[in-house]
Amino acid sequence: MNSLRRTLPFLAAGLAACSGPEADASASLDRPITLERVRTIVRQDTTPATAWLNRPNELHYDSVSGHLFGLEWGDRRIVQFTTSGEFLGYFGSPGEGPGEISNLGDFGVGADHVTALDGGSGKLVVFDKSSRQMRVEIRIDRWLRDMAAIGDTLLAVLPGADGSLFELFHTDGHTLGSFGDGAFLTGICSCSITHIGDGRLVVLNADIPEGQIHGLDGSLLGAFTFAELDHVLAEWQVAFGEKLRRASGLVGPAGQRVMGGKIWVKMAGVTDDGSFLVTATPEDLGVNPWELWRLDHQGRITDRYVFDEIWIQAFTAAFPAIYALGIGDEYGVYEYRVPQPPEPR
Repeated sequence: MNSLRRTLPFLAAGLAACSGPEADASASLDRPITLERVRTIVRQDTTPATAWLNRPNELHYDSVSGHLFGLEWGDRRIVQFTTSGEFLGYFGSPGEGPGEISNLGDFGVGADHVTALDGGSGKLVVFDKSSRQMRVEIRIDRWLRDMAAIGDTLLAVLPGADGSLFELFHTDGHTLGSFGDGAFLTGICSCSITHIGDGRLVVLNADIPEGQIHGLDGSLLGAFTFAELDHVLAEWQVAFGEKLRRASGLVGPAGQRVMGGKIWVKMAGVTDDGSFLVTATPEDLGVNPWELWRLDHQGRITDRYVFDEIWIQAFTAAFPAIYALGIGDEYGVYEYRVPQPPEPR
C-alpha cells in the first residue's frame, strides 16, 4: 500500500437490513452514525504481553482463522494476533534477499497463505499461513502501488504492465496477464485495488476522488464519484477556508470560496453482501470525522459512520465488529461495533 494508506484509516463490515422510521434515520446521508467503541484489544506499552506491538499501520481480519493481521511498515513484517490481543507470530523480515522485504506496502490473506507486497522492489512474497515460511517469490520488477487477494489462488497488483490497470498472478507464481486501462491512475496517484467478490475489483483514485468497478478481464462494470455527498465536501472546504483565514488573519473577498480541504477517500474492504466501505476525511482540517462510507456493489453511497477517535490509522471488520488502529491519546487496537437498529415490533 502507498504512503496515503499508511496515514489514513480503513476496513469492511456487513450491515443488517431494517425497516420503519428508525431505518430511515440510520440510512440518512445527512449525518453519520457514531460507531461504539466497546473494548481495547491491545495497547502499546512495555509489558511482556504487549511488547510485540510496534506500530502496525494496516489491519486485516481473517474470517478463516478468526485472527487479526497487521502490517508493520517500519519492521517490514506482517504480525498475526488474536482478537484478544495474543501475539501468534509474524511473516517476513527486512532485507533484499529471497523472501525478504525492503518496502512493505500491502498484504493479502487467503485460506492457506499470506502475501506481502514489496512495492519498492517490485515483487510479491507468498508465505504459507501455517509454517509462516516463504512459498514463492514473484518478481515483477516495477514500482507497485497496491495489491488485492482474490479468493485463495489469485493476486492482483496495481498498476499492470505496459499501461494497463492491473495484473493478475496465480499464487504459484504464474502470470495470468494484464487488464484494463491504466489511464485512470493519472500518474503518481494515491490508488488502491480491492476485490469485492464475484470477480469484481474496485480501483479507487483518492486524488480525484473517483472509483471504478472492473471484472477480472478488465471490463469496466461501473464508475462512481461520491456525488451523493457533494454537500459534505462543500462543508469541509468552507471549514478549511475559515481555518486558513483565521490562521493568516486574511479575509477573502465576499463570496470567494477558498479551495482546499479536499476529501480523502480510501478503499477499506468488503462486507458479506458485496458492498464495501471507504474512509473519508477532510484534508489538513485537523478534526474528526474519519468517516466510513458504505457503498453498494454499484458504487452508490448508502450509509455514513464515524469513529469517536480523531485519528484512526486503519481498520478492518467482521460484522458487527470493526477493529481499528487508534493513534490519538494512546496507540492501540480497539474494537468498535456498528449500532444495530431496534427489532421491529
